[in-house]
Amino acid sequence: MNRLLVGALIGVALFRTALGILCYQCSSAHSMYCSDMLVADEASPFKPEPCDHVFEAEYCVKSTAMHGGIGAKRYCSSRDLGNYCNYVRNPGDQIEYRSCIFTCDTDGCNGASSVFSFQRQLTLGVVFGTAVAFWTRFARQ
Repeated sequence: MNRLLVGALIGVALFRTALGILCYQCSSAHSMYCSDMLVADEASPFKPEPCDHVFEAEYCVKSTAMHGGIGAKRYCSSRDLGNYCNYVRNPGDQIEYRSCIFTCDTDGCNGASSVFSFQRQLTLGVVFGTAVAFWTRFARQ
């Protein structure tokens, strides 16, 4: 029985590796549904798709910057591009733009989750801060 279970787990792992990663692949320059609220809108025509066209694709990338206008671009990559933001000013621009790269390695991870995780962190921070304030106030009494 244990051999059967181990064999099944190895088979699933090999099958998953053979399938490759699934990423959102779009540009907000071509569709409004590729904007930062991509995942939140159920009307979006975009779903994670196989990255078979990218050799050894292991990562999904979400780039927010100037892509034919301020927007987002989501694509597959064989390289980990990291997670960072820069401020960019192009010649002739009056203002700086925030340009960010987010790289991840699970199916569909380059959606709008970074927005929601920020909101979740903010909510948890407020709840924690309130709890600490109440605790210190009542601990003095």
